[in-house]
Amino acid sequence: MAAPASGEDGRVGRGTARRASPRRNGPERRRRSLLHKAERAWWVFLGACACVAIWAYLAGGQQEYMLPGPDKTARALGSILSTSDFWSALGQTIGRALTGLAIAIVGGVAWGSAIGKSLHLDWLCRSLLQILLSTPAVIFVIIGIVWFEGNSAVVVFVVAIVTTPLLTTATASAVRAIDTDLVEMARIFGLGRMKTAWRVTFPMVAVPVLAAATVALGQSIRVSVMAELLSTASGMGGAIRLAQINIETPQIFAYAVVMTAVTFTLEAVFVAPIRGRLQAHRVAGA
Repeated sequence: MAAPASGEDGRVGRGTARRASPRRNGPERRRRSLLHKAERAWWVFLGACACVAIWAYLAGGQQEYMLPGPDKTARALGSILSTSDFWSALGQTIGRALTGLAIAIVGGVAWGSAIGKSLHLDWLCRSLLQILLSTPAVIFVIIGIVWFEGNSAVVVFVVAIVTTPLLTTATASAVRAIDTDLVEMARIFGLGRMKTAWRVTFPMVAVPVLAAATVALGQSIRVSVMAELLSTASGMGGAIRLAQINIETPQIFAYAVVMTAVTFTLEAVFVAPIRGRLQAHRVAGA
């Protein structure tokens, strides 16, 4: 009679070990995650240093107006950062870009959800989407200048119309890729429609849509600067145009550094945390 008790104790011990294993593995997973992030940051830093080194080497034999080096660009950057006009122009550009992107997200998600659910609507809208995706942004700038007479609405219009197709196609693909078996399983286990949408459907759709929104964020900043350069005398585009007229190439490079930093900061501060939470929510739901 002692042997069965021992076997039962062994089974209980193994079950306890299995239940305790995730707790023991939790700190280990966090440690590995931190090491992975540190390794990634290190390689990104090395890549940035390599780019700066190549830039400095190529600029060594060039005139300043042709290709300024990192040192001259840094001096120009310090000069423009110390002026109030720069911060006003930066705020105008970011505001216009985010306004256009917000319009694109609302319109693109609604449009993409509709064509993702309806095959006939997808066929009907395919030509229009292809036209919007293949038309150069400068064409929309010219159209916007004609329609809005060169005011700030041109920038918002161009950003919205350029980024909407990207978000539409991403949303449509995500809606089509919804795992219907998981949705059906959630209903079988008694989850209501709202809980099923929040715990199952939403994470499957939100992650790829947010990835597209990250791309659209960088695109909206670039497009807004280009639209300002061609249509208005304000914002970062207007400042770059003035630097181009005065042949201040180091300032142009400094503005490029600023816009790169702005895009990276917006993605790191706003988009990356949301993406991480959605992915964690998706894993927890699975």
